[in-house]
Amino acid sequence: MKRYYIESIIGKIAEEIKKLAEEGVITADKKIVLYGLDTYSFAMRTILSNLGFQIDSYLSDEPELLLRYKRNLKSIRARYLKSSRDLIGICSLEERLQPFDSSVLIISSSKNCPKEKIENLNYQNEVNFFQIYDWEQADAQYSVMEKKSVTLKEIQSLQKEMLCCVDKFCMDRNIRYWVCGGTLLGTMRHKGFIPWDDDIDIFMPWEDYQRFIKEFVNDERYELMIPDKADRRDYIDLFCKLGDSRILVRENLDVIRKVRPLTLDIFPLIGLPEKKEKRLLFFQEYYEVEKRIWEDFYANNGDLDVYNKWYSKQKEFLEAYDFDQSAYVGVLGTVYRERDYTKRTVYDSTLRLPFEDIEVNVPAGYQEYLDNLYGKGWQELPDESRRVSNHNVEAYWL
Repeated sequence: MKRYYIESIIGKIAEEIKKLAEEGVITADKKIVLYGLDTYSFAMRTILSNLGFQIDSYLSDEPELLLRYKRNLKSIRARYLKSSRDLIGICSLEERLQPFDSSVLIISSSKNCPKEKIENLNYQNEVNFFQIYDWEQADAQYSVMEKKSVTLKEIQSLQKEMLCCVDKFCMDRNIRYWVCGGTLLGTMRHKGFIPWDDDIDIFMPWEDYQRFIKEFVNDERYELMIPDKADRRDYIDLFCKLGDSRILVRENLDVIRKVRPLTLDIFPLIGLPEKKEKRLLFFQEYYEVEKRIWEDFYANNGDLDVYNKWYSKQKEFLEAYDFDQSAYVGVLGTVYRERDYTKRTVYDSTLRLPFEDIEVNVPAGYQEYLDNLYGKGWQELPDESRRVSNHNVEAYWL
């Protein structure tokens, strides 16, 4: 198994739909009905539209979803349309599939498709009902049988070792870096990891980030993964990651699956416009690029090659303003979006503070940074229900 691999679930679904069209299963005279009110069924509509097919309706066996989406349809019709004929219908199984209609073709890529219920309504599997993208088989491709799971404590210990390595490398070469995100929050609130956290984040000014990339030397254990040097079909992140080759991580996202080493994230900290309205516009323009990447991804049936096409445009934003000459600085592409910026003076001096049993770099103006990201109550622990990792990952010893 490759140590770094991305599978586009949308791409796999597109392949199977194309195959059904080539085999004459999907034809223009069929009433194409898609099961599910989720990312995958909505993507199937785009894929079918790209191939020149229209769909008849969506199906769902979930009463709450049906109620919500039907209400949304009524609202759209009332505001914008003269008639519901201009909309694709949303129906329960019984509403659309009874009585039996031989011209109906049901396609599902849902994890929870009620196959038996559909078959009991006389829609025969592989005749007028097709389940595409076999989730169980896909899971088997990511099989880690006979491999030992890595515990959260082990993950934290391994990542602390990576952080120690990066810290020593940067200190020896006078490369500026600071812990950031949840790692900075953990440093200030817990003097180490947030107990339920499973990753480490640091950032560097763009110039130092470039030096780090140029000077860091991979060894048998650690490998630096760099967007500029990667085929973006295998590495879609905007920033660098340091990987521990001894650990295999499986990460399941909405429309893609990743196989990768255990990583430490290294974000570029960049300059931003001085005026607030221009600064917010800069963030908005960048996120418009991200939106267009996703639109391109769907328009091209989940082809990951769109990331190769768009990377140079993303990089223009990283290089637009000099960190040391800017009054404001921040990070692009994080979940914090336009909250992820501060005055540059936050980084004018550096504190060495405990992180578990080592010391790390913390910006002296950490208060402004943490207030922006987490609100002024970041010192308080969240409710127990929120004390969970935000990453859907499994880790195994190789």
